[in-house]
Amino acid sequence: MHMVFKKGIFSFLLILSLSFSAKAGIELPEHIKLSDSSYIALITCDPGFPLYSTFGHSAIGVFDYQKRLQLVFNYGTFSFNTPNFYLKFVSGKLNYKLSVSTYPRFLREYQKTGRMVVEAKLNLTQAQNQMLLDALLVNYKPENREYMYDFFFDNCATRIINMLELALADSLQYHSRGTSKTQTFRNLIDECLVDKHWSDFGIDIALGSIIDNPASEKQKVFLPNYLSSYCGSCTIGSKPLISDTKIIVQDTTNFPKLPFLLKPFMVFTILFFLILALSILYGNKSWLVADKIIFSTYGLIGIIVLLLWLATNHDATAGNLNFLWANPLYILYVFYLNGSNLKVEKWLTFFFLIMSVAVLVSWNIIPQKFHIAFIPMIGILLVRLVIRTLRIVKPV
Repeated sequence: MHMVFKKGIFSFLLILSLSFSAKAGIELPEHIKLSDSSYIALITCDPGFPLYSTFGHSAIGVFDYQKRLQLVFNYGTFSFNTPNFYLKFVSGKLNYKLSVSTYPRFLREYQKTGRMVVEAKLNLTQAQNQMLLDALLVNYKPENREYMYDFFFDNCATRIINMLELALADSLQYHSRGTSKTQTFRNLIDECLVDKHWSDFGIDIALGSIIDNPASEKQKVFLPNYLSSYCGSCTIGSKPLISDTKIIVQDTTNFPKLPFLLKPFMVFTILFFLILALSILYGNKSWLVADKIIFSTYGLIGIIVLLLWLATNHDATAGNLNFLWANPLYILYVFYLNGSNLKVEKWLTFFFLIMSVAVLVSWNIIPQKFHIAFIPMIGILLVRLVIRTLRIVKPV
């Protein structure tokens, strides 16, 4: 069980990166003069199956075939060579950077994996193209290219809309289509995790109630597909921002399907009924070792939840109410399971029993959406807590 939760939490940390390791990129002059035949495009890449590509990717392409320019400005890169990389990554203090590559090099990964790449040409004048490129070149200076990454509010997609607003100022306007539904940040990321059940499970353990707040249309652009949709509803002056869209790489990916019995809900449901059956059949036997493993696992989850909340800079891990059922005090509890202090064991057992029942009863009113697999997980707790309560009240 320890390995399951380690995999889930590590999945959360990886998919929060939404990008990939890369070198700083090619060197560019401080100023590039574009010709009248140049254009700039929003590049949107479909999600992939590897964890780092779960949510897709966005970049800005600058094209001037008269001057043989095919550049891609990419805000979603970092380097594994960063000092204290893993510590900074886990604590949410890892700097990401703007890198630049050629278009063919950028497309190589997507062509290899069959992930669709869409190029949306921006309906800009030559002067506006120049302003946007100038702003990107300033941002690409060594002293400016790094930034403190935030999965929801400052990533490869949000940086692009910020650059468009910076370069185009008030001429860029968003027009609501009036058909969008209210969605929370959790709803939005769940759309990308339909076939990634264990990643979804890990995220729902690690991320807190803060992501159950509704996201505005502007806030939704942290996801590349929503950035594309948002730009499609923008105008530049009296013209639509997007003038032409074409598919550069066709989608040929086939994501593997997880067998039904290996999905988190089914795994923990089977485990629940197994522990329930064994507890009924062998209720009089000593479960000391098994109970220590079970309760320490839940306590470890609770400690991880609190550390992600209190000891990191990840805004999305704040306000995590999973500690209501995965309580860090379970680590303390296991030291009293041997009967060394029946009074402390009794009160802790009653406390955990009440908390577990309270979570299930108030499931739909707790201001955080819990993963459905947490139900059988809490059920496992209830089975063992009830058994221990009976042993305390009527010692065997």
